[in-house]
Amino acid sequence: MEAGDVDAVLDVQRAAFVIEARLYDDPSLPPLLESREQLAADLDHSLGLVAVDGDRVVGSVRVRVDGESLHIARLSVAPDRQGRGLGALLLARAEAVAVAGEALLFTGHLSASNLRLYARAGYVEQRRVPVDERVTLVYLRKQLP
Repeated sequence: MEAGDVDAVLDVQRAAFVIEARLYDDPSLPPLLESREQLAADLDHSLGLVAVDGDRVVGSVRVRVDGESLHIARLSVAPDRQGRGLGALLLARAEAVAVAGEALLFTGHLSASNLRLYARAGYVEQRRVPVDERVTLVYLRKQLP
């Protein structure tokens, strides 16, 4: 991700997470509220990857290495590009950042398409943590080669 991609990444992220917000009846999901400055600050200690079609950013993901663990976050695909394998491609690119260890991520319990994607990619549920009466986070792990 380059500095010039920040606005496009936020646009894709917000469009993707609006769908999630509807599932949970919660318009205050953190990815919807993230500012340009917060994204830039996050990129100081994580790597942002983008998927581009022509001159349009159509997907993004952020990764952070912490010892043997790769933390994957904010996997977002433009709604008009969802269901075409782009999320799986971004996930594979994110995993390629680590040379060994494990990949960790989380999603919401109602996010069935996310859970299917992660299961197909080899992620195994580790635990569920209620955030409030609407949202329970599902933490997943994958052993990397």
